[in-house]
Amino acid sequence: MMRQKILFGILLAAISLFWCSPTSSTSGFSNKLTLGTGQSSANLFNLTGAGTSFTGAPLTLYWRLESSDDMAGSQVTIDIKKLSGGTFISHQSQTYPNAQSYGHIMVSAINIDSAGSFRATGILVTGNKTISTVDFTVQ
Repeated sequence: MMRQKILFGILLAAISLFWCSPTSSTSGFSNKLTLGTGQSSANLFNLTGAGTSFTGAPLTLYWRLESSDDMAGSQVTIDIKKLSGGTFISHQSQTYPNAQSYGHIMVSAINIDSAGSFRATGILVTGNKTISTVDFTVQ
């Protein structure tokens, strides 16, 4: 009986280490690109005015890219396409240096010069990995 309890304890400890390990596939982060009108002063990783419809072109849009995988210091490209004649065509693209060598979240801003319907895609430059895409409008 005592031997079974010890084996159960070892098994439970091993399972706990597996589930909590940083190499585990469950990081607690998801692949998501969020747009907003500002950056929170209380928590710089949060946006204010988050949404998909904005007014006042030209305007500065803040973006927050969250990756389920560690970005590992990769630069991030935000690729913007504009809807024209029923098709999204290249409009602008900007690459941002990553200030950290690790982490799952990056926040910055991009200027949108005109009104219209757009599609933004967040891409990790290292590995050319598309993380997330979001459609939005500017009026």
